[in-house]
Amino acid sequence: MKQSFRGPELRIARWAFGARSVASNHPRAALLAALLAALAAPTLTACRNPDAGAQPAQDTTAAPREKPVVRFGKVVTRSLPQTLDISGTLVADETSEVATQVAGSVVRVAIDVGSRVKKGEPLVVLDASNVALQSQSANAAVAQARAKLALKPGESPKGIDPDQVPEVRAAKQSMELAKAEAERVKQLYDQGAVPQSTWDAARTQAQNAAAQYDAAVNGIRATVASLTSAQAQAGLASKAVADSTVRAPFDGAVAEKRISVGEFAGPGRVVAVVVRDNPLRLRIDVPEADIASIEVGKPVNVSVAAFPGRTFPGVVKRIGASLKESSRTLPVEAEFDNSDGKLRPGLFAQGQLTLTGESRKAILVPEQAIGSSGSSARVFVKSGDRVTEKLVKTGRKIDGLVEVVGPLSEGEEVAIDKVDELADGIEVATAQ
Repeated sequence: MKQSFRGPELRIARWAFGARSVASNHPRAALLAALLAALAAPTLTACRNPDAGAQPAQDTTAAPREKPVVRFGKVVTRSLPQTLDISGTLVADETSEVATQVAGSVVRVAIDVGSRVKKGEPLVVLDASNVALQSQSANAAVAQARAKLALKPGESPKGIDPDQVPEVRAAKQSMELAKAEAERVKQLYDQGAVPQSTWDAARTQAQNAAAQYDAAVNGIRATVASLTSAQAQAGLASKAVADSTVRAPFDGAVAEKRISVGEFAGPGRVVAVVVRDNPLRLRIDVPEADIASIEVGKPVNVSVAAFPGRTFPGVVKRIGASLKESSRTLPVEAEFDNSDGKLRPGLFAQGQLTLTGESRKAILVPEQAIGSSGSSARVFVKSGDRVTEKLVKTGRKIDGLVEVVGPLSEGEEVAIDKVDELADGIEVATAQ
């Protein structure tokens, strides 16, 4: 069989043939020609069979992918009350910057951030040594004045009769005796039985006794005034002692602690911020076009990012008196029960406010059917043996269903499991 050589094969063949020709004329070259022919043989073989050293090809045909088995649920419609989409920040029902009313060094701090407190519980305690001494001094002055007035325990100095005070009563008796004696001497003087000097002495003594009585009465009145002042001082001192313990103004939680043990606090120093976090308030700005549909007592439902999938119910409590000129919106406040303490002031809430008026038809799908596609919600609708992805906007959650707005119709079937594994147009098998 005739062989055809090309390229490298031709060059090698020519070189081997030339070597054999030389060997025929030169015996010494015979051995060299044989070696060259042996070396050329595998090269020629490789050139003639380029696939001789190749490995057998791998079978790259992939096994067919199994269809995901998916359960489906029905798209339904219901009549639902009209709602308004709302959003806002939850705030505390009350916030108090609790401050000191007296000066003193801090000897104890009974709270920290997040502490739950009851109304009247101690927050911060100041050194009360000085005000306690002032209170003792004022109480001693009160006791002294009451003793001088001969007041019984619990008896008030108001409307006291000075003549009932022993000191005044004695002065009055002396005055009456001196007056009686002066009248008797006057009669004797008029009869000429006693000299002028005796009458003058009796008259002077009666005048002195009357002056002493008046002084005693005025002294009692001054003592009553002193008692009133001492009682006021004692009250202030007692209040200062009580105010040295800063107490919670209402039930709530500590949002901030602003003082530590050893610091000196002057009057008006804020030591803590306490918030009443039950109930919580939500400020809602209602557009002008919807204000006629707002009523106190209407339900409000919101959700927060901290508790995905959970709805918190509330109710409209207050409606503003006038609209904001800048935004043409009416401020409305809703309240939310927070007995379980799950919500926190400052959380951003989104939800719906129920309006007055006729109900409207709404499309709902099972909660499990809602998936996510970036920032949008999506569902997968059954279409033969495939599923079609449709983007929707979600709304209220009712009895395991979610209100949606999108290209869906009642009676269609949507995937309710493996939603995150599905893609638009893929084949699926229906779970039996």
